[in-house]
Amino acid sequence: MTLICLLIVLALEFHFKIGSEYRQFGWFIKFRNYLAETFAARDFFESWAGIAIILLTPVLVIYGIVNIFEGTLYWLVTFVVSLLILFLCLGPKPLESSFKDYFAAMERNDQEAAFLHISKINGFERPDDIPETDELVRSATRAILVQSQKRYFGVLAWFIFLGPIGALFYRLAHLYRDECAQEEFDEHLPLMDQLIHWVEWLPARLSSLLFLLTGDFVHGLYRIQDYLTDADADNDQLVSETGIAALGLEMGQSTGNVEENQRALSMVRRTVIFYLVVGAIVSSLT
Repeated sequence: MTLICLLIVLALEFHFKIGSEYRQFGWFIKFRNYLAETFAARDFFESWAGIAIILLTPVLVIYGIVNIFEGTLYWLVTFVVSLLILFLCLGPKPLESSFKDYFAAMERNDQEAAFLHISKINGFERPDDIPETDELVRSATRAILVQSQKRYFGVLAWFIFLGPIGALFYRLAHLYRDECAQEEFDEHLPLMDQLIHWVEWLPARLSSLLFLLTGDFVHGLYRIQDYLTDADADNDQLVSETGIAALGLEMGQSTGNVEENQRALSMVRRTVIFYLVVGAIVSSLT
């Protein structure tokens, strides 16, 4: 069932280009705001207990709904729920769509516009200084690799290992962390940063290993050894640096050619195929 869900959803995402217009999580933001108003005067809500209520309630509701049923109906409901949750938790937008304006700006040699697009994708405020072309291209490569982890690979990894509840928890955790950053909710933001680190720990290492299989294995293996068993290593840095090494690129140097970015996108697409292989293996073992 896991493999069938992966095949259907990834076909919709990468072949038919269907999905982003349906991925709306406004209900989760409304739910979180309701809880914040309800427990505004309670100290426990500003701790891990509040985060647990916000993130686990939707997951437990889905789990409860599925387990109401038995027999054949249980498997049918589980399949439909798994399909819908995986479909909704990817993205929300395809990488090619997000980077379309960046490539258009680079094609017309508008580095300022290209830099604005990369900053927007990364969620950063625009600094005063526009980087040189080689730095800009390398920033885009890193953004492609990190965003592929957050949009695709993290969801796929937890779906493969924990099913729809794992994929849903992963997506809600990222959504709530971004919401805390936007609202400057200082009580939960540092806790969410810790949670995101551990939620990303396993998927980041799996993605990095799969990058080696889709690119320069020897070069990438040399790089991943610095991070693989380090519990405190930055997951984004692990994914980006391993990906760059697997592309056969020098760590501190870029050609300044957007072909590097196109190669990164191609490696992401190849890695998706290897996630299907991992899904098939795990499915056969469970």
